[in-house]
Amino acid sequence: MKKSISSSSRLSLADPVVANKTTAFKKILLNAVSFQAIWWLGVLYQNQFILVSLMLIGLHFLLSDQKRVDVLILLVITALGAAVDVGLTYSGVFVFASTPWWLLLLWGYFSLTLNVSLGFAHKFNLPVQVIIGGVSGCLSYLAGAKFDAVILPLGMTHSAIILAVIWSVLFPVSLHIAARLSR
Repeated sequence: MKKSISSSSRLSLADPVVANKTTAFKKILLNAVSFQAIWWLGVLYQNQFILVSLMLIGLHFLLSDQKRVDVLILLVITALGAAVDVGLTYSGVFVFASTPWWLLLLWGYFSLTLNVSLGFAHKFNLPVQVIIGGVSGCLSYLAGAKFDAVILPLGMTHSAIILAVIWSVLFPVSLHIAARLSR
């Protein structure tokens, strides 16, 4: 016996709940794709496509429902990330061919992913966040080195250990800051 679906139980994009979920999914997807675009543009072309990265950050704010909170998160997390990267540069872990303005913009957009496309990570307990941060943060920089965006004078192994330790703290702290500033 076939069940019939009444017209009142069908899902439609005209339904506010479905429309809101569709819009939320599109924002999450756009956020993730924009972050990846900024990463690839920075890693492959360094400072050559800063204008495109700035436009993607502007697009985020154009579509944001919480502009003031996003600005605050962007400023705090970008300052934190830049301080870490400057420290790693001055301590000899990183060497850049030129001032990596692209990396500053990458930090800016990374901060904007924390409550959007990386928002799922808030649900994980601290040990899982530590693992996600240690692995993904480390791999991001190692991949950047493979594309010559950064030089790792200490070698891949020593740099990977340093980056994994830093990112296993930095990612959960960044999530906590983003959640705290969103309240």
